[in-house]
Amino acid sequence: MSERTFNPFEELNSKTILETLGLLPRVSAFVFSASPFYFLLSSLLGLVQAGIAALILILGKVVVDRVAGNIGSEVEWLYLLIPMLLLICTRIMQSVLFSLDTLVGFLVQEKVQNEAHSRLLRKATSLDLAFFESPKFYDRLYQSQQNITYLYSTVREIISFSTQIFTMIAMVSILSILHPLAFVLLVVTISPRIIFEGYSARRRFDLDVEYTRNFRITEYYKTLLLEQKNIKEVMIYGLSDYFSQKYFELRSLFIGSMLRLEYYFVRIEVFFDILALTGIGLLWLYAIYRTSIGELTIGDLFMIFGAVQSSRTAIEAVFEGAGGIFEDSLFLTRFFEMLDLDPNAVDGALQPPRLQNPYKLPVQMDMGIEFRNVSFRYPGTTDTVLKGISLVVPAGTKLAIVGENGAGKTTLIKLLARFYDPESGSILLDGRDYRDYDLEHMRSNITVVFQDFSRYDISVSDNVGVGQVEYIADRERIVSAAKKGGSHEMAINLPSQYDTILGRTFDEGVDLSGGEWQNIAISRAFMSDAQIFILDEPTAALDAFKEAEIYSRFAELTENRTVVLVSHRFSTVRMADLIAVVDDGRVIEYGTHSELLRLHGKYHQMFEAQAARYR
Repeated sequence: MSERTFNPFEELNSKTILETLGLLPRVSAFVFSASPFYFLLSSLLGLVQAGIAALILILGKVVVDRVAGNIGSEVEWLYLLIPMLLLICTRIMQSVLFSLDTLVGFLVQEKVQNEAHSRLLRKATSLDLAFFESPKFYDRLYQSQQNITYLYSTVREIISFSTQIFTMIAMVSILSILHPLAFVLLVVTISPRIIFEGYSARRRFDLDVEYTRNFRITEYYKTLLLEQKNIKEVMIYGLSDYFSQKYFELRSLFIGSMLRLEYYFVRIEVFFDILALTGIGLLWLYAIYRTSIGELTIGDLFMIFGAVQSSRTAIEAVFEGAGGIFEDSLFLTRFFEMLDLDPNAVDGALQPPRLQNPYKLPVQMDMGIEFRNVSFRYPGTTDTVLKGISLVVPAGTKLAIVGENGAGKTTLIKLLARFYDPESGSILLDGRDYRDYDLEHMRSNITVVFQDFSRYDISVSDNVGVGQVEYIADRERIVSAAKKGGSHEMAINLPSQYDTILGRTFDEGVDLSGGEWQNIAISRAFMSDAQIFILDEPTAALDAFKEAEIYSRFAELTENRTVVLVSHRFSTVRMADLIAVVDDGRVIEYGTHSELLRLHGKYHQMFEAQAARYR
């Protein structure tokens, strides 16, 4: 968000002209690769239409001259109708080509946008979690998404630019009948636009960059007012007016800045228009004079009047096109910067593979997982969250992690799932450093149920199936996972059972309770054949009876798998083989339930405090 008034005269800090225009070959190649046939057809249609514009003027001249020549004599209809019919056919062809060009343009635009969104999504999903913790990254991502439309518009500007150049060449030939320097006069009176268009493009782009954060925050306030997950609190606390006011305050900042900028542009544009009209007026007067003394025919005068106007349109289009190409290219720098983003550009991003041929996880872990003196802080922060953690999770065991809020439990989970690498120390799996394993293969062997799990407004079947997306069409496997996760009974009682759409986004959607959604998330985990199960407060929304039922079944179903769970309920924790107590980023106690109780330490205090509430 901009906290200051935008000044249209302030120092520019965007890319240089050469850097910006250097993108044009890449933009053209991108559009061509997305739709080669339609791209070439669109280019050809543009050039043909330019030729037709000149042909219409010439045919118009012929018609006028033949009509003028027949005044006062017998009408030779065939002599008059042939050029007239040709002119009508040419006009019809122009209309058909224009419609066809619009259709082809639409096809190219859609194909380009599909390809652009595809590449952008692939890039974003290939980046580490550290990027998504950075507000600056979201600014760049937002700009990239917004600027995708400029891909096709840039190429259309290039095609239009080429078409207008061709039109200008045709008009030079026609205007040379009036005077060899006629076209030069038009260029001189209209050419200042090329400087102004480049300047105005830079200022609009600078304004857009300045207000990127503003746009994101206004979108956020709009989301608060429109999305179901927020609407209850908005209503109960009467927040509608407050959030609306914030939204319009930020919009007013941008609108005010844009108005100041455009008002400045309008004054310059009026001056340029007066200058251009002066040049046109002089040429028209000269053409009328030469016709009056018999040096030009009425048809020539008609053609020159049309050619002057067409020349003005072509020259302005060329200069505006140059400014438009530059402006569009400026916006596209953000899109290509995103595609070219270095995966290690953010502090805390995962390190690249240390081995040329990374290890695959063994079919069955032998030793398990070890945290060896691991310390960690989140990117962009100074507080160390984990401080020298050493911890062993033997293969095939169930480890519970307990501790107060903010102790570092969820951070441990994130490192265990390798969303981050330790700042110092190492995490080992069967004696080998995490960083020496193939990341994709490792992730396929880890399944996580997060505390803030996703709720997809799709069918029950797909909600469960995304836990192992390659089996999303395997209904038998999905039903089995739902039974293990406790969501089967709920699913078969829905209107369309497993085909019922969940959530309130769509008309046919059925919303679930928090506990039912949590069962869906746990069922999703059971789709996977992963060796390592991680559960971060997975039963927080369930009642004690449902939780006990799930964990009793869970203990049986995860036999021979390594399980790490975070929970505040000690009735669940005591089912684990081992328990680690985390306090202020350190493991202060480690052992079985009975061993930790005998220590009379932190675990004993937490257990007794919770047990006292049930006595």
